[in-house]
Amino acid sequence: MKNLEPFFNPKSILIVGVSRKAYTFSYTILKNLLEIFYRGNVYILNPNADEILGIQSFHSLEELPEIPELAVIVLGKKISEVFEKLAKFGVKYIAIESELRSEIEDPILIGDLDKISEKYGVSYMGPSMLGIINFNNNFTTSIIPVRQYLMQKHRKIKEGISFIAQSGGLAGAMGWWAPSQNLPVSKVIHLGYGFDINDADVLEYFKEDSTTKVISIFLREITDEIINAIEKIAPIKPVLFFYVGKDEEREKKLIEAGGIGVLNYIELFDLAKIFLWCPKAKGANLGIIGPSSGAIYLIVKEMRNQGLSLAKVSQEHKKIILDKVGGSTCKLGNPVDYWPPEKFVGTKICEIYNTSSKTLLKDDSVDGLILALEFFIEIEFDFNIFEKIKKTFPEKPIITILIQAEREGAKRVVKSASDLKIPVFENEVERAVRGYRLLFDYYSKIYQA
Repeated sequence: MKNLEPFFNPKSILIVGVSRKAYTFSYTILKNLLEIFYRGNVYILNPNADEILGIQSFHSLEELPEIPELAVIVLGKKISEVFEKLAKFGVKYIAIESELRSEIEDPILIGDLDKISEKYGVSYMGPSMLGIINFNNNFTTSIIPVRQYLMQKHRKIKEGISFIAQSGGLAGAMGWWAPSQNLPVSKVIHLGYGFDINDADVLEYFKEDSTTKVISIFLREITDEIINAIEKIAPIKPVLFFYVGKDEEREKKLIEAGGIGVLNYIELFDLAKIFLWCPKAKGANLGIIGPSSGAIYLIVKEMRNQGLSLAKVSQEHKKIILDKVGGSTCKLGNPVDYWPPEKFVGTKICEIYNTSSKTLLKDDSVDGLILALEFFIEIEFDFNIFEKIKKTFPEKPIITILIQAEREGAKRVVKSASDLKIPVFENEVERAVRGYRLLFDYYSKIYQA
């Protein structure tokens, strides 16, 4: 496996071609590093400037006090010439973030880079890459803004998702956009034209990365290398992908290799929550708790579409639910439909969810639990009751669906659920149920293997 650690977490970095003009790509790389408080040494090379943003600008490589571990080229001209000078100087890792326009049509440049790389033992990423965002280690080479508050939010995570995008814009947006429930993100990369290091190499790196638990990838092209890499990674870490190309045969091969296909771009993050926070799904039989037959029927219909079943609970547990919950609950005890409640009081509803959840999860026939919350403020309850429930039943997935919940109450539930690492889907019944199915399918394949 290629050593990509210096690209994601270098001890020192040199930016070649930093402009003094604000809002340019090269200026933004430096500004990002300073604003997110990168802890390594930062050097910049510009023969026409003495300092930029308070950082000394060196006029030549020979003036540098050390050989930087990583160099980033942002110049648009003489790329191979600059690349060779860096290689001769002793830089072993180079990211080329120069945008190639007419040059990309000329294979001479890439041929030159490959020859220089081989001669001096240099690894390089790019050209035309947007860069890397490493939230976990406080580092970025992104040519567009990365927000400090997001860096601080994700920095302390122990496990999160890492994202590969074959799109500079989608990768760069992760520098300012936060997925729902503050999904913890570890690393993001857009490789541009990956001639030396490609997406498959990055997948291999994420396989070994301890802070990456789930991998999401946006694909325009599916290469043999990507298929082979995912075949190795899938038994170890789930890889979600969304493909926008037309080659259905390759997409099928990627799924056969273990890739988890999602229906749209946002699901790369929304469904990642299930794989990141839920334990292994060991069966297709679910328990449901909901406030109305309508909400429950919405869930049950999608369960039928996904080949999932209602769990048949034991006589003992059925009796507890029917005696203590009542309402319109199914005579079999599952699903639990507590309408009409005795009173529109949050404490009453809280006790219903507490009793029903514990009883269903205790039953051996129940493999996972779906909570439907269709509430207004008067029946809102403290969702933190699920902290203890989750600890008591750590081996069973719990997924929450908010259906027409009053806005302020919904915000509070989402915040509590996020702290407890319980996936929440707002008015997304089909996505939530399908997410459980994908989770079950993924672990079923692992069990079979």
